[in-house]
Amino acid sequence: MKLFKKILNLLFPRKIKCIFCGRDITNFDEKPYCSDCEKEGFFNNSEFRCKCCDTPLPVNEGYCYHCKTSHKDFNKATAPFIYTGNIKKIVINFKSNNAKYLAEPMGKLMAERLKHEDFNFDIILPVPLSSKSLKKRDYNQSELLANEISKIFDKPLRTDILCKIKETHHQKELGFSDRQNNLRDAFNINSPKDIKGKKILLVDDIMTTGATANQCTKILKKYCDEVYVVTFARRDINNREKQLFSLKNLLKSTKKKKQELH
Repeated sequence: MKLFKKILNLLFPRKIKCIFCGRDITNFDEKPYCSDCEKEGFFNNSEFRCKCCDTPLPVNEGYCYHCKTSHKDFNKATAPFIYTGNIKKIVINFKSNNAKYLAEPMGKLMAERLKHEDFNFDIILPVPLSSKSLKKRDYNQSELLANEISKIFDKPLRTDILCKIKETHHQKELGFSDRQNNLRDAFNINSPKDIKGKKILLVDDIMTTGATANQCTKILKKYCDEVYVVTFARRDINNREKQLFSLKNLLKSTKKKKQELH
């Protein structure tokens, strides 16, 4: 099988392009992106990041606003990238355009982040899709990523334990509070004895508010001990909300000045 793959790579080389911008690169297996993309701002490597959800922080506050005000059930989450620029393009291409070949380099980059964070886990679970969504897409992108991580860490991947039993609205279409309510009672556990007392690594493609990971964790923690989360990218929601907060304050200030003039 390995020889067959090598022959295929020689005949149809695909490991020669940066996964982010498409430029030629010299050593894809060592680093699947070019030196120019390495300088981009989509790496989640800020000096200060939330100790719970890994979102960038402007100062060393320990925890972001959302994790301070909305309890997270998972022990810790991490993501190597911020969902912006070329990262958006690669995630959309991966999950919506059948670019399943991206699972290997994406999974490798997620595994490198896990090694850096020194996460300790026994079993790997992908965030599941509903049967309707799986039929429509024909594959679960989170499962493909989890499979790559499983091979790197030599840890068991279980796709039969956590399942989605309710069709829900797309999370990206909802606000913060609606995201939490949208996923309530959407997940179920099969074979709970197989995760009893275990440490779980939950795998997904992107994280925004952490609602999906949190709902999965709530039901997992009825049986397992700890849940850690890894995604390929996460949205910098704290930065976005600060911008909205500043805009609201600006509008209030402008309105007040107009009233004073009258």
